[in-house]
Amino acid sequence: MAWYIENGPKQETVLSTRVRIARNLQEMPFPNRMNPVQESEAEKLIENTFLSLDMSKPRTNWSIVRLEELGKMQKLALAEKHLLSKRMLEPGCGKTLIINKAENLSMMILEEDHIRVQAMSAGLDLAKAYKEATNLTFNLEEKIPMAWSDDYGFLTACPTNTGTGLRASVMLFLPGLIRTDRMRYMTDILGKAGYAVRGSSGEGSKIMGYRIQISNQLTLGLSEEEILRDLQHLVDNLIEKEEESRIKLLQADKLGLEDKVFRSRGILENARRISYEEAVNLLADLRLGLSLGLISEGLSLVSLNRLDTNIGNASLQQICGKALIDCELDESRARLIREELKGPDRRTR
Repeated sequence: MAWYIENGPKQETVLSTRVRIARNLQEMPFPNRMNPVQESEAEKLIENTFLSLDMSKPRTNWSIVRLEELGKMQKLALAEKHLLSKRMLEPGCGKTLIINKAENLSMMILEEDHIRVQAMSAGLDLAKAYKEATNLTFNLEEKIPMAWSDDYGFLTACPTNTGTGLRASVMLFLPGLIRTDRMRYMTDILGKAGYAVRGSSGEGSKIMGYRIQISNQLTLGLSEEEILRDLQHLVDNLIEKEEESRIKLLQADKLGLEDKVFRSRGILENARRISYEEAVNLLADLRLGLSLGLISEGLSLVSLNRLDTNIGNASLQQICGKALIDCELDESRARLIREELKGPDRRTR
């Protein structure tokens, strides 16, 4: 089962946890300075090294995806699942994704750095994601010399990653803080404390469905343990504030909140066309209603997670097996949502 349709700790507030570790090959230029021959050599070295690891076996548990062999929609679908970064969508020789069957552990080759190991988990589980990511990273480090400085630590293409090369992030669902307008001033505070606050699609994306991504910006001068401990403390604090805010919303106007949740459910269960942005925001209302106990029958967080994963334009076209124009996308999205919300007993096959 893919990690993103599993239950996880604190899942009513934390949608997912991600840990990325950047590494670069010793005595090789960073990817943005490489020529095609160097790119090809680096990709082959990293791929062959991975295949020599015990953890790469059995081979059927892993897929090696060469991006130059994929179509645009296939790449965009991987990006919608956060399995590829935007930089990996740019043209370039040797760009490769190595990913396991559960899609919770992967490695991007020739992204901004030579190697970007990524581990993801459902809910709030920094320890699990860190363990998965470091296990693969340490195995690679034992076989390939990595770019290192005694003064600065691991060297990376972007100076903000130099040191540990570790970026940890959490995807938070914060309807309480956003609707009570408390998140606005907290974003300022988090930035000054060294954290990046972004929309669910990363840098430059807007906030939809009350989803906010928070990650550390400081990697130099801190140990991995300190980075994870500080982020865990921050997220625990945000969860507490979010729970307080949801209770305030309920106390202020329970009937109005119920009305909004059930109207959203009615639209989603009956719409024949729906845009991506409208769907994301209406599904967020259902998620809030579920977390507050306003609705329960025929609905689960796993169902909502599955929809979040599949309603993007590229993912929809992959499911349908063909290119779709705008109105067809909206029709297919509405149909997929209606079928999912029917529940497993009434869903057509």
